[in-house]
Amino acid sequence: MSASAFKTLYTHMIQNGGNYSALPQALLKKDLQVFVKETKPYFLVSDSFFYVPAYFTQAAVNEYNSKFPNVKIADLDKKVIVITKWSLELIKVNSADVFTSYAGVECRLIVHSFKPQLKESLHPTRYPTNLYRDDEFKTTIQAFRHQQVVAAASKSKNDMAPISGGGNVSQGVLKNSCGEWKFTEGNTKVVAVSDGKAKKSVPTAAAKVSSGKKAATKKAAKAAKKGSAVDALETAGTKAGKSSKVGKKSATRRAPATPEGGKATQGSTSRMTVKAYQNWLEKVKSKKAKK
Repeated sequence: MSASAFKTLYTHMIQNGGNYSALPQALLKKDLQVFVKETKPYFLVSDSFFYVPAYFTQAAVNEYNSKFPNVKIADLDKKVIVITKWSLELIKVNSADVFTSYAGVECRLIVHSFKPQLKESLHPTRYPTNLYRDDEFKTTIQAFRHQQVVAAASKSKNDMAPISGGGNVSQGVLKNSCGEWKFTEGNTKVVAVSDGKAKKSVPTAAAKVSSGKKAATKKAAKAAKKGSAVDALETAGTKAGKSSKVGKKSATRRAPATPEGGKATQGSTSRMTVKAYQNWLEKVKSKKAKK
């Protein structure tokens, strides 16, 4: 395991499916002495190898302000702090918006109590980098992702939509997507402290990634009213000699992020539904029968 304390803790958290209580007790009892990389716009802390954001509870901020009224939290930039009480939580996020996340998931360091070490100075031996850009840690998240997809698929064996095509071709297609994370999210209330004072609560709930799916569903419903995808293709084929615009122009709008960390792209033509495909097969069979 890496000498990085953050990488060790976060890897255990991912491998245990976000179950904080399942982490080794020897790790949970330790204080975290960290170097404050920056306080604005995000409060980033480093273990001299990697940096991660720290999320503070209201109680932690109140305790700090009462004990150290002359040192604002924002003034801790490039200082050393000791986190004496902390916890970890997994949160679903949009990785296109949250740079300290990967594949739609973020492991959060929740600070419940901390104190500054103003007389101590820490000089990192190397420039800390974003933990979520480390290849080994990304592989850990990908492995967790794979486990969830396999588990979701195995539970959906009875939820298959059979498709019968020409010849003896047959497939089983899952009706429901297995693309969403399935784990218990943390719900600890945290506050923003970029200026040294507690601000409006920072939401711990995930940025929903279903908006893109809803938009695609509405678009598909609208297209269905005008005609099936098969009819659209057939019509385009008959007019190919008069016009070169057979398919639709690909969308240029920025696509929303997906749980896999990539972007959902729009197709260059209308999507064909299972029902439309079956109707098309019936048309082909009827034409062959007439011949």
